[in-house]
Amino acid sequence: MSAIEVWKQRVATHQAQSRQAQAALGRTLVDRWAVASPFFKANPHRLDDVEVNRLAREVTPSTTVLDVGGGAGRFALALALRCQHVTVVEPSPHMRASLQQIAAEAGIDNITLVPTRWDEAEVPPADVVISAHVIYMVEDVEAFVVKLGEHARARVLMPTFMRPPLARYAPFWRRVHGEDRVNLPGAAEFLPVLWEMGIYPNVEMFAPEPFRALKDWQTALTTLRQRMYIELDTDADARLQQAMRELLVERPDGYAMRGAGFGRLALISWRPE
Repeated sequence: MSAIEVWKQRVATHQAQSRQAQAALGRTLVDRWAVASPFFKANPHRLDDVEVNRLAREVTPSTTVLDVGGGAGRFALALALRCQHVTVVEPSPHMRASLQQIAAEAGIDNITLVPTRWDEAEVPPADVVISAHVIYMVEDVEAFVVKLGEHARARVLMPTFMRPPLARYAPFWRRVHGEDRVNLPGAAEFLPVLWEMGIYPNVEMFAPEPFRALKDWQTALTTLRQRMYIELDTDADARLQQAMRELLVERPDGYAMRGAGFGRLALISWRPE
């Protein structure tokens, strides 16, 4: 089986598990970021974000940027302060609303929002194309990457974790749903996909950092209910809360997975032909 086929199978199986869990509740999730979008808000003027600082080295005041899956503008708004213009492709209404709110508060107006999925987006090319932490959930990985390259005049930049951050919550899935969670692929699986496509990127590894904790018990419970697709005050909810007592550890900054280790982040980049 090719690297592209392995990737597609992993993503498809993961998404099938999610759909099955949602169907058991008699509903579908229209916008998966409805609850989570506030967690992705960030001050555009911050100076302590290693990813932003690294990406900022790729832009000048005359650079145009295309941010695919830009979310609440964690990177787009920070780069907008340093470049000519940023176009953000983002399908989530809640993420777009967060981005617009932060942009208005910061007085940033050199942003264009495109409210659609990347495979449906019609946007002009840009000097630099960024897609940060989006690829994990993309099933048609080949088409996604090809389109990124077609829209980049100078460089494609993809910050990607070796192991997706959500994978650390996999032990809860077995406790709640009685089956192993099929984790999404990360940079370790993405590189063979690129090589198979004839793309040989530069790979820069960031210093390992602990995963961000959930700030309090209620935030952890709300987040995990969403991630596990369960309703409050159900048998599944009781199983979740028991698992939380066993699997979470309290830190000064909140609650984190016991033994979660560190996140290993790679910046994968290349110049399109």
